[in-house]
Amino acid sequence: MDPVKESKSSTPKAKLEKRSNGQGSIYYITDKKGRKVLMAAIYDINGKRRPKRFKKRAEAEDWLSEQKRARLMGNNTYAVNPKMTVSEFMHEWVESQYSDDQSSTRRFYRNAIKNHIIPSLGNIRATNLTTKSVETLLRDMSAKGFGAGTIHSVKASLSAAYNDAVRLGELPRNPVKGVKVPNIQVKSTKPIPQREWEKIYKESMKTPHMQARIEVAGMLGLRPGEALALKWSDLDIEAKSLRIERQVQRIKGQGLEIKAVKQKKERDIPLSDTTVQILLAHKRYQALQKGAWDEDHDLVFPNSVGKLMDEKADRKDFKKLCRAAGVAEYQLYQLRKNAFTNLASLTDMQTLKAFSGHSQISTLMGHYLHSSDETMRSAIGQMDRFRPGNSSKFEKNIYSNAENRR
Repeated sequence: MDPVKESKSSTPKAKLEKRSNGQGSIYYITDKKGRKVLMAAIYDINGKRRPKRFKKRAEAEDWLSEQKRARLMGNNTYAVNPKMTVSEFMHEWVESQYSDDQSSTRRFYRNAIKNHIIPSLGNIRATNLTTKSVETLLRDMSAKGFGAGTIHSVKASLSAAYNDAVRLGELPRNPVKGVKVPNIQVKSTKPIPQREWEKIYKESMKTPHMQARIEVAGMLGLRPGEALALKWSDLDIEAKSLRIERQVQRIKGQGLEIKAVKQKKERDIPLSDTTVQILLAHKRYQALQKGAWDEDHDLVFPNSVGKLMDEKADRKDFKKLCRAAGVAEYQLYQLRKNAFTNLASLTDMQTLKAFSGHSQISTLMGHYLHSSDETMRSAIGQMDRFRPGNSSKFEKNIYSNAENRR
């Protein structure tokens, strides 16, 4: 680009330094007060010219180098909408990225955004949010006594939103990337103690419906939404298997609806002869109740009139069962942890992952598999076989190793 002479008028005009195409420009302008101002400009990845003022030429050169490197890497260095606030940005993100099929995930993020992010960070421009601001929010939440789950949900919401914006070229960076979460103790929900679980199961045996419901929760480990979406057509008696391909979800403003399973991947799980017989007993008992139904959708666990059952009503029935069994009011979801904790002692992790419907073994390990008094006692009992003097095989190995060393 050819140099342009400095204008004597009050309107700023650029005096450009000749540089190769795409390398950017460093030049001086005369501002309205007659002062010379050092400028640099370069076209970004979107083809938009980006100017910036500097005090020193070396700073301008460094900035141009950073912009060129980012452009070569395919990275955006400017926000598409620089005036957008965190509140506007987060609202637009959560409503556009998650469909009705992901209503639970969207509700999870919505709660974090509405209750914690917007009140504290909402008025800040999305491009100006800093790592320090996010860490301050998380520390304040910890000081106010919020649990680890709530605090992690705030970080996860911000991180997911900014990751998507950077990926789509709407924002240049993710300020949550280097955030350190306060050192807070995670209170993980554990399986129901074995003795209490036995009491619950025995109490459920008083009615075929409740026994079948507890069977698929505590023995098969189905999610509540998956259990409530089961149809009798999913049960293959000859193959002794159950197909899991849908779940019940409550959609805001629409009510209960059938949606795809959480991981969007259908699965078949094998059944024992006992489980098959328990489900068939429930089916025969259910046939006697259909006279009072308004509709029949072939559901294994419908409500009292044959329609989809709400998870709230399902949880309420479980709490009644706990009271009848004389145990504490546990969460129905804990039975899923019972199933996988017990199953983990009988099979490998890959089989368990396929059984559970999770895509990552780390999720199972971190949230669903727990040690208990029973599993610990079983493990230590198995150690007896390795005790010197209690195993002839162990002693033979000791002597053999000793002879080899000689």
